[in-house]
Amino acid sequence: MVTHAKLQYYRHNYGLVCITGSLGCRWHRYKQSLRDNRKRDFCVFGIMLLTFLFLTFLLYVVLISRNDFDSFNWFMYESFKSWAPYFVILLSVICVLFTYVTILMLLSLCHIIHGHQLYIHPTHVIFIFICLACCIAGTVSYSELWVTEWFVVWLSLKVIGPFLQIGSVILMTMLSYIIIGQWFTLSKWYLQMLWLCVYLSVMVGLYISPLFIDSPCVVATSRLPPKPSIIGHKGASGIAPENTMISFEVAEQYGVLGFETDVRISFDGVPFLLHDSTFARTTNIADVFPDLIETDSSLFNISQIKQLDAGSWFIKTNPMMTLGSVSTERRTLYKQQKVPTFLEYLQFANKTDKIVMFNTYHPSKSNPFYTDIGPIHDAIHQSGINPKKVWWLTNVGNKFSEKYTPVVQEYSPPDVLHRKHIYNANLPYSGISLDQIRDYWAKNISANVYTVNTGWFLSLYWCVGTASVTSDNCHILSQMDKPVWTLLPRNYLILWVTVDVLSAIIIVVLFIVQRIHRQGTKYSPESQSLNWEAQNQQVQQHRSHQRADSYRRNKRAMKEKLLMRDVASELFDVEPEVDDLGIESNYTVQSTDGRVMAATFHQDQNGYQTSYQDPSRVQSESIVNL
Repeated sequence: MVTHAKLQYYRHNYGLVCITGSLGCRWHRYKQSLRDNRKRDFCVFGIMLLTFLFLTFLLYVVLISRNDFDSFNWFMYESFKSWAPYFVILLSVICVLFTYVTILMLLSLCHIIHGHQLYIHPTHVIFIFICLACCIAGTVSYSELWVTEWFVVWLSLKVIGPFLQIGSVILMTMLSYIIIGQWFTLSKWYLQMLWLCVYLSVMVGLYISPLFIDSPCVVATSRLPPKPSIIGHKGASGIAPENTMISFEVAEQYGVLGFETDVRISFDGVPFLLHDSTFARTTNIADVFPDLIETDSSLFNISQIKQLDAGSWFIKTNPMMTLGSVSTERRTLYKQQKVPTFLEYLQFANKTDKIVMFNTYHPSKSNPFYTDIGPIHDAIHQSGINPKKVWWLTNVGNKFSEKYTPVVQEYSPPDVLHRKHIYNANLPYSGISLDQIRDYWAKNISANVYTVNTGWFLSLYWCVGTASVTSDNCHILSQMDKPVWTLLPRNYLILWVTVDVLSAIIIVVLFIVQRIHRQGTKYSPESQSLNWEAQNQQVQQHRSHQRADSYRRNKRAMKEKLLMRDVASELFDVEPEVDDLGIESNYTVQSTDGRVMAATFHQDQNGYQTSYQDPSRVQSESIVNL
């Protein structure tokens, strides 16, 4: 009888020792198992692959959400009543989990390439399940609390879609060698057909996916719209304290079209600038009025408001993570900022010839001006600003003063706006589609989109014809003289077809190479018997040398004992209970003989059963003699 089991060779390969040790805690080279993977190994690998893909997607989502990280921090501040860099903490946690699972994936692929058993230590398995549970919980929470951000993810896929398709094709082509090699190991023809259909479906889907990708950045240069103008959101709030005069001064230095701010009315009827309903986040009210921290801002007189420091908080908390780019002289100016009045803001805008846009918040019901916005109109009149420079936010059905420039805050068809003589719209990015922006641009309606803080986001709205965007980072976007990337449709077609054709050719070549390699190593009973005879002679010769020296014989006995213990652990999937003392074995053992040899070894603890002869070996010797 001829055995079909592999011969396991224990060589000095310290790279594999590190790989098997890191993944399965098998730090000794004789523990590098060449046995076939179990169903449990495949299940664990599948869960790990799912976790890796999940974490990759979440990392991408968080990186894209950097455009709105201030909104995330603001939401967490309202929930916990304490300011901290929550977005940075979230990104750091996901990066750590992603790095950990990526290392496990690379180690697993190394096992597959070298033909070793994919044994993953139970500790790693537990952490993989924890990571997967965290991913699911995080995705559910993300969808519940920040659902509009999924729209940003969808828009980002439109921007990077062409590169994502090309990168996916290249990655799958690189993995094809491993995939094809594992496909040849399948013993059932129907399993081979099933996985072949799955693989071909994935590759064909990647090849033809550009037919369904409509990236605005794939556009002819002659059809590229002009760059959108920048409106400073609460001034240059990315590098200066929001809603302060220094913030508007910095924004003006970067050539913005105008400013957007938030207006409230004090108890004595003076409009002032503040986004929050209280002074807790952006001032030092805890030091000046410690008993009034949570009091509504509209219940303060303007004299009390002017006692507050509105700039030092920016230096202490560094909310936009840009303080490193701020000079020492400017930081000194930040500490001297007060809460500006609406009149001071309008006078500065009039002097610099900028447009102004503002949100008006109703004061508390205890405020005498709860339903009166007369102080706001009075401040506009006193400032001397051109009324057409005032973008008055309204709705289509509302009445508005014709002396101001009306700006709608919700999408309406262009025909409706033309009938109302409205030619400006201020909308969140989630409130208008790209096609609707194109339609506005074609019909001479200026669309302003907020809030746009990253270069790729500006490039997207640049390519579809957005008139202007509101941004915290006017210091960055104002310096862009072209989109992040654009590509001519013809060039993209050539790139797409070239990558797909090369990928298909490489995959076919890899299939042929693997086929030849598998046929060249096909099992042969004659060669297996001859290999066994040669190996047997080497072992017998070595044993005869050992019998001449009792010291070497005892050392050999210890090595053989450790080797028998490892064979038993490979057969029954258990770990040895005693320390191996670091002794290594340089001999070859046939795994199917392990059980008989182990039983023979335990029958005689003091020596070797040299008279033992395996029946299967006798039969193989007779075949060779014939």
